Amino acid sequence: MALRFLSLFLFGLLSFDAHGLETLVRQPRQMAMGGIGVGLADDEYALFNNPAGLAGQKSRKFRPVNVALEGSLDIYGSLSTVTDAISNFGLGTLNELMGKDIYLRASTAPLITLPSFAVAFIGDAQGSLLIRNQANPTYRIGNMLTYGFQAGMGWTFKSGRRPVDEWRFGLAGKMLWRKGGIYDLGTPEFLRLANDAEGYITELVGDYGMGFGADAGVQYVRHLDSKGSDLFIGASLTDIGGTRFDVSTARPVQMNPSIGVGWVKNTDFLRFKAGLDLRNLDQETRFSNKIHFGTETSLPLFDLYAGMNQLNLTYGAAFDIWVLRVTALSYAEELGVAFHQNTSRRYVLHVDFNLPI
Repeated sequence: MALRFLSLFLFGLLSFDAHGLETLVRQPRQMAMGGIGVGLADDEYALFNNPAGLAGQKSRKFRPVNVALEGSLDIYGSLSTVTDAISNFGLGTLNELMGKDIYLRASTAPLITLPSFAVAFIGDAQGSLLIRNQANPTYRIGNMLTYGFQAGMGWTFKSGRRPVDEWRFGLAGKMLWRKGGIYDLGTPEFLRLANDAEGYITELVGDYGMGFGADAGVQYVRHLDSKGSDLFIGASLTDIGGTRFDVSTARPVQMNPSIGVGWVKNTDFLRFKAGLDLRNLDQETRFSNKIHFGTETSLPLFDLYAGMNQLNLTYGAAFDIWVLRVTALSYAEELGVAFHQNTSRRYVLHVDFNLPI
């Protein structure tokens, strides 16, 4: 039973943000730069944040391998404790895992990019467990798996006597399959979970449901000089109206209205980018949870990242050689109600293999 439960736990998916502010696809640069990507949507991953940015894409690429592995600090710091507690799942697990943020995630998003167009396969799996309040325990556990396809296209319009002002518009559509969600359990439900983990989780998760979603975005680009320095202002509305599934047990993807600004400066030696986004503007959560800021410094073979996600530090580095790119980064999410009440520090390793076409 313990092995079956461990398998379900590791390969299920739970987006464990207390405020439902998760993004289905997050590229490593976005996470390392504090979660930005709306104003400064200037690469193929604009497909997931602001499809208007696709209008600036001129390359033809195929990314057959695009895999990210992610885990929380408590996973790395107490792996043996977590493994033992899950292997002997029961009431003893309560004390061993009390207050720990157990979070695992694996995702993939292979892309094909053409001028002003991108299409991607999406696969995302997460597992999380959080037990709080030793006097009156509450348990939050989930199992959710998502996969599907997304495609988008951007259009550009230039204005002014000189082609320094550029307006971009974009649309994207997605078809997703998902099962599972987040579950808040009391002690009786936890006891049932301890006695019949596989059966109870299967009952909670249910079957796959199909859903369709749409994104839209706009972006203004001011070209500042001949070296490619630009000013970006953008707005996007992802999962318009919310992406819902045709089974009640599958968790919907919430609509996300966002705005952002970005700046790119090119010199003879490096390329520097900075951006500020305000995301999830319609969500009832602290304003600090909506703030995202980040920078990128691009050098030959290396990119360095730094930022603030929900006023928590993010950082990372990427090594790029020909068709292989490896990125390592760390970011943090707020899980509590008050600022810094329950901050989850997470670490990500991303491998990207791309070919020109």
